[in-house]
Amino acid sequence: MSRFIRASCGAAALALLSAKASAHAFGVRYDLPLPLALWLTAAGLAVALSFLVFALTLRRGGGAPTPRLALLRLHPLALEALHAMSVCVFFVVIAAGLFGTQDPFRNLAPAFVWIVWWIGFTYLSAAAGDLWAVLNPWQALYRWAEAIVRKMRPAARRGPHWNLPAGVGIWPATMLLVAFGWSEIVWDGNAVPANIAWLALAYSLLTWAGMFLFGREAWLRSGEVFAVYFGMLARLAPLEVQQRNGTACAWNLRPPAAGLLDARPASASAAAFVIVMLATVTFDGLRETPLWAGWLAQLSPPGEPVSDLLWSASATAALLLGPCIFALVILGASASMAWLARGDARPASAGELARLFVPTLLPIAFAYHVAHYLSYLLVAGQVVIPLASDPLGLGWDLFGTARYKIAVDVVGARFAWTASVVAIVLGHVLAMYLAHRLALARFSARRTARASQVPLAALMVAYTMLSLWILAQPIVETVE
Repeated sequence: MSRFIRASCGAAALALLSAKASAHAFGVRYDLPLPLALWLTAAGLAVALSFLVFALTLRRGGGAPTPRLALLRLHPLALEALHAMSVCVFFVVIAAGLFGTQDPFRNLAPAFVWIVWWIGFTYLSAAAGDLWAVLNPWQALYRWAEAIVRKMRPAARRGPHWNLPAGVGIWPATMLLVAFGWSEIVWDGNAVPANIAWLALAYSLLTWAGMFLFGREAWLRSGEVFAVYFGMLARLAPLEVQQRNGTACAWNLRPPAAGLLDARPASASAAAFVIVMLATVTFDGLRETPLWAGWLAQLSPPGEPVSDLLWSASATAALLLGPCIFALVILGASASMAWLARGDARPASAGELARLFVPTLLPIAFAYHVAHYLSYLLVAGQVVIPLASDPLGLGWDLFGTARYKIAVDVVGARFAWTASVVAIVLGHVLAMYLAHRLALARFSARRTARASQVPLAALMVAYTMLSLWILAQPIVETVE
């Protein structure tokens, strides 16, 4: 997928090749106005300073009722119209993949799935709430099928509806997220339109089978990876979509990231899901750096290029080991937090603290996603404009946009780097704020709550600097 996106941005890259340093998120050269070390130091100090500010000023913990302002209540007919629109787009993408040209640059399926939906909807969820609950085509189609069966055979049993054990949590969605990450990063055929269509159909069968066996709502909570993923990101949003019987019914305004101020520790599976999000997007950046290329070159026979098999095996191993490494680091920081808070009237174990504070890392996962993909979305995402008129690549011009030319100057490398720095720093600062609020709610003494955050603050400072270092590296292709 990343090759396809970078190729879509090729014209923009050629227009900006005259500068000298790197803006990794954009994939082109950019002459940084200050040495990279100063950028990294300043970003780390900003995050460290936020720790001091929050430690000295915050006095109220999380877990309190969140104020909400009702903005919009959707009429059932409007909801059904949105469902119909989503299902229509779903079928158009499938049709484009199966019956259209297999040139990924002339077919709607790759651009829509990898750029508009996967990248764009991530941003939309974090800004406007859980809109996937409204637009999920798999849920809409299954609900319609249930309604038809209910009218035809009112007394018929609609599936066994086995109970998922409590320990299952969202482990099915977590494993599917790992698989989806592999298909995005490692799978060499992920930009072939037919592959995308068949993969979507296979996932459809899996999702509907889960809904049939365990119930629609139960599977949406535990196994529908995109419902879980976009729902997680929606906890950051200043807008909240409230649902009733699996259908969104209201849109409310609330404080940003209020959905992450739950004072109850998350389940182990939910914590693992967030860790996979962090590790996957971090590796997606790391694999394009000279460090990764140099490591693969050392594993290759002298004088020979890196083979496809070596690259795929190494990337697969990194995708599987990355979350384990992240989990060990977080557990280590949590153990230090538990030790520093051992004198509190309500001491906590390292596992409990890890499950409590891992959700506060969601702003960091989203910030890195913004830093790594925003420029791609703004430039490469424009290819959907002409493809909307000719989704199958057959020479159509349905909406008069088939001759649209991509505006390569809509963003530049300076914008990409500045946006990366701002996103990374703000994401870590927000995570620090949320962690302080939860610490104040968890521990009985304010001094203990402050002390417990020192290891987490050190971890966030280090991760801030590492993230910006990765984004500052030039993109290196290890396999052609």
